[in-house]
Amino acid sequence: MNIIYEPTGKAKEYAPLAVNIYKGCTHGCQYCFGAKTPWVSPDKYYGAANPKADAVKKIKQDASKLNGDGREILLSFLGDVYQPVEMDLGLTRQAIEVLMENNLTFTILTKGGTRATRDFDLLASYDKARFGTTLIFTSQADADKWEPYAASIQDRIDAIEQAYTAGIPTWVSLEPVIDPEQALELIRDLHKIIDHWKVGKINYFPEIEKQVGWIRFREDAETLLDSLGADYYIKKSLTDL
Repeated sequence: MNIIYEPTGKAKEYAPLAVNIYKGCTHGCQYCFGAKTPWVSPDKYYGAANPKADAVKKIKQDASKLNGDGREILLSFLGDVYQPVEMDLGLTRQAIEVLMENNLTFTILTKGGTRATRDFDLLASYDKARFGTTLIFTSQADADKWEPYAASIQDRIDAIEQAYTAGIPTWVSLEPVIDPEQALELIRDLHKIIDHWKVGKINYFPEIEKQVGWIRFREDAETLLDSLGADYYIKKSLTDL
C-alpha cells in the first residue's frame, strides 16, 4: 500500500485502517501526538500543513486494491484533514470521492469545524461514511490554551449538528480528557446528536495525569453514557488502569 495503512498501538483503537493526507497541522494542539514523533520537530509539524506528495494519486492506487473492503478508514490520525489550507487545495474532498468510487468505508475526524460542511453533500449521499470531531472542553479559554488555532468549540458543535441533521452518522473523540468535569458536561449537552463516543485520557503529561482520579472518571463516564443509552468505546488508556 502507498498511503493507506494499518495503524498500530493506540491509533488502532480509532479504525483498522487510516490515511494521512497531511504531514503537519497548523491547529497547534499542544497535546498532539504528531508533534511528539521522533521524525519531525514540533516547529516543523505545527508550522505548515505540508500535504503528502501525490496524496490523491496514491489514494487512488490503494483504493483500487481495497475496492469493496469493509474495514473502516480513518481520515486522519496525523494532520487534520480540514486545516485552513484544505479549503484551497481540496485534497480531502478528492480523497472522499475516490473512497466512494471504490465502495470503501471511511470516517472523518477533525477539529476544523464548519469548514468540513463543504463536503457534507458527499457524506450525506453515501451510507459508508461517518463524521467525527474532537471535543474535550466546554471552556473556550481552555480550548484556546490547548488547541489555539483549531475551530472554536461552538463551531465544531455547529458542524456536528449539521452532520446529524443531514443524516450523516456522527461521533465525538472525547480524547484527550484533561478536565473530567468538562468532559462529562459535553456528554450531557450533546448526547442527543452524537451516535458514538470514544473516550480516552490525556497521555504524556504526567503532571496533569497524576492530579486526576482516572478510575473514578471512567466509572462516572460509563454510568452517564449508560444512563443516556449512548453508544461508546472507552479507550485502553482508561480500561487498563
